[in-house]
Amino acid sequence: MISCQVALYPLATKEFEKVIVDALEAIQPLKEQGLTIEVGAMSTILKGTDDIVWQGIRMLYEKSSENGQQIVLNVQMSNECGCDI
Repeated sequence: MISCQVALYPLATKEFEKVIVDALEAIQPLKEQGLTIEVGAMSTILKGTDDIVWQGIRMLYEKSSENGQQIVLNVQMSNECGCDI
C-alpha cells in the first residue's frame, strides 16, 4: 500500500482548469481497481496498491501532457503516511 500527493500545473495555457479536470477524469476508472482519489483545492491524494497508484500517476502525466501540453507534475510518495485506508 502506498499513498501519494500530486499537484498538476499546466503551463502556457489559459485553459489550465480543463487540463486538470480532463486528467482527473482519465484516472476515475481506476477506482474500480482499488485506487482511492481525494481531490483537494491544491492537490490530489492517491492511495492504493503500488501498481495501481503508479498506473494512476502515469495516466495523469500522459493525459495532461498530450498534444504537446507543457506541464509540471509534482509527486510525493509514501509507504507510511496516509496509508490507513
